[in-house]
Amino acid sequence: MPIPIFFISFIVFIIWFHVKCKQGSKTSTWDEEYWQKEYDSNFARKKDISDLDYIEISLQDLPMEEDGSPEETHIQNELQNVLKHPILNLNGMSNADIKLAYGVANFDKLSACDQNYTRLIRTLNQWGVYCFENGKESKAKQILEYAVRLGSDISATYLTLARIYLHEDQIEKIQTLIQQIDQTDSFMKESIKTKLTQIIREY
Repeated sequence: MPIPIFFISFIVFIIWFHVKCKQGSKTSTWDEEYWQKEYDSNFARKKDISDLDYIEISLQDLPMEEDGSPEETHIQNELQNVLKHPILNLNGMSNADIKLAYGVANFDKLSACDQNYTRLIRTLNQWGVYCFENGKESKAKQILEYAVRLGSDISATYLTLARIYLHEDQIEKIQTLIQQIDQTDSFMKESIKTKLTQIIREY
């Protein structure tokens, strides 16, 4: 005897309703935790931030060039301007995380420090890529490797370095790049790892 279509539809509806209820329960729990964290962070007490791991860079560690092109001179000036300000890498921390860890009174200062870090790695990337595209591979390598040591998560930094390593037949260093990006908190790291892995496979 065939099962009535109405009965089948009713069963499907019950299953669908059950799934939606479970999803709604999970979403509700997540929302409660999120808003509770946001609320708590706005009352977090100020803490000492003088001993944080601020990034300090000596220009002697980088291949500064006094008589470079106007574009390269502009990039180097931007780098020097960034280095006049305190720099912190707070990647992986949300605004609420920062306030909970260091106090809401320190939030603006720490946000500025984190923005300076972003400016720093973007400037190093711009400089390194510029050098690579203008036939200065050794210089580009030094700059981009320095950016990676600072925890850069910029795709072009890793992929340009990989191209340099390919030219030098140092394929093993690309595997090291994969390990280095994997240690960051970047939401782009899986994409970068995939691209680097593809370069190794095509070698």
